[in-house]
Amino acid sequence: MLKCPIGLGRCSKYLIFILGTVVFKTINNFIFDDRINPKNEGGIFGFVPVLSNHFYIQYFLRYISYIIGGFILEKVLIRKTETEKANINYSNEESNDSQASENNEVDSQRSLLIFNERNKNFKLKKYENLFVCTSYSISREIVRILYKFKFDKIEIWTFEILFILFFLKKYFVIHLYNYKKFALFIILIPTTILLVTSTILPYTNYGDGSLDKNSYEEIESTTGSKYYSIPISIVFLFATMFLSYSRVKSKVLMDLRYLSPYLIICYIGIAGAILTLIILIFSSFLKCWDGIDDICLVKDLKNDTILYLDNAYIYFHNLGNSGYKMYIEIFLVIPFFLIINFFEFACEILVIYFFNPYFILLRDNIYYFGIRLVFIIFNYKDYQKYISLTQFLILELSELLSIFAFGIYLEIIELRFCGLDRYLKRNSIKRSEEENNDNKDNKLITSMSSENEYYEENNSEMDMSNSN
Repeated sequence: MLKCPIGLGRCSKYLIFILGTVVFKTINNFIFDDRINPKNEGGIFGFVPVLSNHFYIQYFLRYISYIIGGFILEKVLIRKTETEKANINYSNEESNDSQASENNEVDSQRSLLIFNERNKNFKLKKYENLFVCTSYSISREIVRILYKFKFDKIEIWTFEILFILFFLKKYFVIHLYNYKKFALFIILIPTTILLVTSTILPYTNYGDGSLDKNSYEEIESTTGSKYYSIPISIVFLFATMFLSYSRVKSKVLMDLRYLSPYLIICYIGIAGAILTLIILIFSSFLKCWDGIDDICLVKDLKNDTILYLDNAYIYFHNLGNSGYKMYIEIFLVIPFFLIINFFEFACEILVIYFFNPYFILLRDNIYYFGIRLVFIIFNYKDYQKYISLTQFLILELSELLSIFAFGIYLEIIELRFCGLDRYLKRNSIKRSEEENNDNKDNKLITSMSSENEYYEENNSEMDMSNSN
């Protein structure tokens, strides 16, 4: 019977966290505006909150949610650990089975050891831990700023694969089997070619061509020169490198230093809150220059021609003058925003904890493929004002190739030809079990042959004695 050349591997139950990041990320992008219908200015609450134009206040609140949520879940984890230890100790006292008591005692000691080792390592390596959390926050904010200036169209995100692989090999034992090399080839060659092609072609198609610009022409309209794309690409590259390092190092802290994911979330929140607060203070005094009017959405209270990237005073002033909507925003919109952002980031960290940073890239591919497809379906009449059909097909194909390649790399998709499935984890375990069974059979055969030899020797001695 022929074996199907492509199949599905075993999916872990923790893949639910990838789905969680996609769902929460999607909901988060609809809180303040409608990403599917650009003509609808309201978000999921039916109106435009004052907070919608104040990006750095949003970022500050986002990090505050990490602090609050991480602190709460860390306390829950500590209480759960202490309760489990108490229950184990109680069961040891009540149990009459000595073996069960011994096993429970081992589990209790192991749990206590991990808990103490986690706190000890955090105290000893606190500067390293803070550096990782700060690096995580800074690199994320740099990428956000570049995205806010609409420079994301020249980002070649496939380089992040190499950075993650480099840092993973530095801290963990990584075996690049043939199926993984094939997956990396798909991402690094065809996908990168598609992304580079996307930067060259016009992004929109208005029909007359007057507004149709490629990525480099859009950079020229913002900065005054196409050549600014070179330093912008370098900044993207370094930000991606530090973000990859921070994600891999976060896994090191969780796997090898026994730090809980919630503690890492909390400290990333502290570092990010301090950083965004500093940016918010400066942006409240610095006015925007010509060319970035579509990015600076906060208007001065006295002069509408003066714009700010963000301004805390203007936010609280406009919020106080928004009437009954102020109460909806304070007691409904902001709490909902905090909860969704925390769970989105918590799922991201848990994906790194249970898997590795590659799964975060898979999350992004699934998200962008889905949101772009839904956008085209809902705006099929005039979608080319926002993205041309050529760009849509190129970008969607790049996402599909990446999803397929990541599925192979992460053993969700199995290639069962040309020996590409030989070193899959499932097949390696199966071979190991077969080898163990063969060893047991060999030992049994050896044992039986020894018994036969002993039996024959004894019988021969008995025959000789009888003959005498």
